[in-house]
Amino acid sequence: MRKRILASVLVLTMAASALTGCTRHSSSTREYTDFEAKDIKFETNLDLTNDNITLTVWESKEGPDTFIKEAGKKFTELYPNIKIKYVNVESTDANSKIALDGPAGTGADLFACAHNNIGVMAASSSIEPVPESEYDVIEKSCTASALQGATLTESDGTSTLYGYPVSVETYALFYNKDLISKEEIPTTMEDMVAYIEKYQKDNGGEQAFLFDAGNAYYSVMFTSTPDIHLYGETGSDVTNTYMNSADSVKQMNDFVNLAKVINMNTGDIDYKHNDSLFAAGTLPMDVSGAWNINVFEESGINFGITAIPSLTGSDQPPTNFMGVRCMFVSSYSEHKNEAAAFAEFLMTPEMQQLRCEITSTMPARDDVLENVNNEKIKEYLEGLNEQIQYSYPMPNMASASLFWSAFGSAYSNIWNDSSTDVQKELDTANKSATKN
Repeated sequence: MRKRILASVLVLTMAASALTGCTRHSSSTREYTDFEAKDIKFETNLDLTNDNITLTVWESKEGPDTFIKEAGKKFTELYPNIKIKYVNVESTDANSKIALDGPAGTGADLFACAHNNIGVMAASSSIEPVPESEYDVIEKSCTASALQGATLTESDGTSTLYGYPVSVETYALFYNKDLISKEEIPTTMEDMVAYIEKYQKDNGGEQAFLFDAGNAYYSVMFTSTPDIHLYGETGSDVTNTYMNSADSVKQMNDFVNLAKVINMNTGDIDYKHNDSLFAAGTLPMDVSGAWNINVFEESGINFGITAIPSLTGSDQPPTNFMGVRCMFVSSYSEHKNEAAAFAEFLMTPEMQQLRCEITSTMPARDDVLENVNNEKIKEYLEGLNEQIQYSYPMPNMASASLFWSAFGSAYSNIWNDSSTDVQKELDTANKSATKN
């Protein structure tokens, strides 16, 4: 066995231009920075094997695959006895697939998945906790909110770190620059209602702003506040969602007013419909996420990204969900230390920058955006960053799955019928989404 520790973590203020050995490569979508392996600042406390081994890594296509392959090459330059084998398993399928393939011996050593699946995967013993020796490394390599998302906190207050955060995401306001300038975007939802009314009048009833109102992932921003998060501060209170609070009900006035002026049922404004209109260049403002940046770019529209207008009684963007994309070490892996080391490698500043440039997604650390060389991608991500400052990680305990259908129905009922008793509807959803 051996221990390999390279130089300390990159100084936060170092600019990318100061890094030596950086060249420009291109993929099918865009150019990206290629760092020399010897210049990547990487640190691990793990004992790694001298044997020749191959790590199987599951990730999605259309960007993340290129990233894993490129990062794998660099890792193998540092550790010639460890090869990285990329296998396409979409992150949305990995949590269920590892439960089947892991015991059969055909699973991954390391795989990507959204953080809100941690509770379910931990309950099935499919994922390996982060070794305590690595806690300090992980904490220094991601933001506090990303770390919270990667940590499973139980209802009794105990917590376990499972994930290695490599990206964070949320939705924000995408706007068509040819239809509305950033200066024209309403800063409050009250102003948004007035803007929609005028736009409809001037454009034959066409919509100016849409979001997937019947989807709890999006509409939770109307019942969350800086102090009120789903299932409490750590997302572990199984007895209360807190989404039926007095402040939540008050904020839902904006939701109801938007419903009245948009005047379309939730079934007619799901995210697929809205994103299609935006990509076609006919919708001025759309609530969407980084996952659509490449799609919108390919459509040829001239768009920007910024924060969502504030709700009544607030001067800041709404409090909404953050997703944390993590790498997880399979509990069935025969090379757990090596898989964990590669996961840590993916969290270095250089690899996080590389991931941003290839995938157009937000890094899980806050010292990367300023170094991104692609100015257009940098502009998009800075726009997303305006909103993500007000986002919190979705709860990751297994029972949090009760939230989606209960509140999806509540938001839809309220949106589709303005006479609905908001407090009663949210109370009903709260009861359905908790364990008392």
